[in-house]
Amino acid sequence: MSKEKYGFDDDMQIVSEPKSDLSKVTEILLNAQWRRRKTILSNRVISALATLETISKIWNVEFLKNWIPYYCEYLTSKDGKGRQDIVDITKFSIDRENQRQEKMYDVLTRR
Repeated sequence: MSKEKYGFDDDMQIVSEPKSDLSKVTEILLNAQWRRRKTILSNRVISALATLETISKIWNVEFLKNWIPYYCEYLTSKDGKGRQDIVDITKFSIDRENQRQEKMYDVLTRR
């Protein structure tokens, strides 16, 4: 007997173990799928990239279709900004964990 398949079965993701906030953030920052969301752009660059992207779609310019995402990734990695974001988040997570442990220690030693 075969198992029935439902429409929502394709949307399900099996998670083996819960991830920490730090691992989730690091995964997002390193994931190429979110390349354009993590790029800090000025208003002038946004309008220029939007114009170039429109041109690439209208006239099917493959060079621009490939160049725009790579340019956004370049801006993220320029001067080590992407890596520095990960380091800052890691430091913050460690500091927050240390503060939590200190509070727990204070509570336990007061008894």
